[in-house]
Amino acid sequence: MSQTARTTTAPLTVLVTGATGKVGRHLVRHLLADGHHVRALTRSPETAGLPAEVDLRLGDPTQPDAVAEAARGAHAAFWNWMGFDATGARESVSALAAEVDHVVYLSAAQLQHGTQGVMPGVWADLEEAIGATGTDSTFLRCGAFAGNALGWAAAIRAGEPVLMSHPGAVRSSVHEADVAEVAWRCLVDPVHRGRAYAITGPEQLTRRQEAEAIGAAVGRPVTVRQQDAEEAVAQLAAWSSRAFAEAHSAYFDTLVSNPERVSGEAETIIGHPTRPFARWAVDHREDFAPLDAEGAGQTSRI
Repeated sequence: MSQTARTTTAPLTVLVTGATGKVGRHLVRHLLADGHHVRALTRSPETAGLPAEVDLRLGDPTQPDAVAEAARGAHAAFWNWMGFDATGARESVSALAAEVDHVVYLSAAQLQHGTQGVMPGVWADLEEAIGATGTDSTFLRCGAFAGNALGWAAAIRAGEPVLMSHPGAVRSSVHEADVAEVAWRCLVDPVHRGRAYAITGPEQLTRRQEAEAIGAAVGRPVTVRQQDAEEAVAQLAAWSSRAFAEAHSAYFDTLVSNPERVSGEAETIIGHPTRPFARWAVDHREDFAPLDAEGAGQTSRI
């Protein structure tokens, strides 16, 4: 019997952090359709735009008291930590683990040749913090998210070149819908407790090839222009940290000759092939539609 064939028979109450994000919205829909109760921890309940059945709780993962209150009485939680470091995470994770008996954490994988396991940095720190609580856990160690390409949307909609410091970097980007389906399966099927999975898309593409796939989806070519590496670091550091931006740039340097591999673990869990990047581009073509196109200004919530 495949891993997809067995789920819990009793409705669960699941706390979802990041419920208004790309992965979270899909996950909420899966859980509700499967008959479970969903709570969402959000900073802005009034603008969350989630189904009416969702129990909205005010707060975010950096607030231990809000986490504890939102998790009280829940069976499991989907944990999405958005910080660039683990400052404050241990307190929030401890508050969460005191209330639920299973945490599914959205982590990151090492996928290059000769590497395996969790990506060093904030992701490894969070896994260690969750493990230290003693509660059951499942780690979804993802590769690149296809949704990162939304950062190119403004240039593509305006018909301008997409600036890339590493257009030849090769990644195995995963559709957020596939990540969400994996998370749903792991939350409702006890067989996944105590496991860690590498979650990727089904193919290796350069960043330039991803931009070209978006062009095919919107029906006009997308051009790419090489960006100065230091300029790219400065832009990323402006909304993260200098250390994070420099490490990010150094990692992308290596991806040209040592690409991220494809893992088939997601397909094993969900029971069907994961979606290629071209499918993601079609699903999000409204996000890249030309500014003069009918309906421009609307964005997809796929």
